[in-house]
Amino acid sequence: MKSKQKKNKNRKILSREIQMYFKKEFQYKGQMIAWIIADIIKIIGLCFIWLMSAKVNGNVEQGYVVTYYILIMLVSKLTSDYTVEHGVRNILSGKFSNFLLKPCNYLLEYLGINIGSNTLRVGLFLPAFILGIIIGLKNNLWIMNLNIFSIMLGLVGIVIGFLISFFVGNIISLMAIKIKEMDSIRIFFYNIASLLSGEFIPLVFLSGFIARTFKLLPFRYTLSFPVELFIGKIEKKEILLGFLIAIIWLFVLFITYKIIYKKAIEKYEAEGI
Repeated sequence: MKSKQKKNKNRKILSREIQMYFKKEFQYKGQMIAWIIADIIKIIGLCFIWLMSAKVNGNVEQGYVVTYYILIMLVSKLTSDYTVEHGVRNILSGKFSNFLLKPCNYLLEYLGINIGSNTLRVGLFLPAFILGIIIGLKNNLWIMNLNIFSIMLGLVGIVIGFLISFFVGNIISLMAIKIKEMDSIRIFFYNIASLLSGEFIPLVFLSGFIARTFKLLPFRYTLSFPVELFIGKIEKKEILLGFLIAIIWLFVLFITYKIIYKKAIEKYEAEGI
């Protein structure tokens, strides 16, 4: 009975955080338009660069590049985590202490903010996503088949990818308890994550030691891996290995978060700067 009441309470808290996020963001409609324009420019730019590279390389199908980046833009909206931004701000302002005094885990509120943000950004991106597919189909550059198995694997990959991003974000944000100047660390983290996740460089263009390194790090599983699953041009052995590595990283990051949180909270003084 208590377990059911706790689940209902957590569900209400999560729902409240999502609704609050939507109410806040809808006050800034100009920002939403900027997001839409930025997404369109980004997808055109990345597709153009790697299409040219595919022509020079000759080993990569041009349709793969276009499909990859159309899906990358969508999946990135689902696996993104904004804890580094919100978490650091809360710690430095002293608001983090309010979360600690509440009877529920503060991660639940951060999760609500992320779900609200990702849902909003997916909705804003859908018109560009659909347009991209239509243009891709007309030019024989859309190669993803409606394979239920691939779609299900991709959705599972998205869930795991989001959780990896979420715990990495919380680990980074806890550093603000010790380090007050977090801007350079935050920017460095975003750049590294974008580079190693496959957002800037598709794994298909890499080989040898660099490709193996990308596959071993957690960042690939927050973005590139789910996209590769959706496209379906990945061997079963690679799928199993990918999920194994992703789950291991998820477990390692969860344990690391618990350890860092326990040590960091002992030093937290709730001062605002």
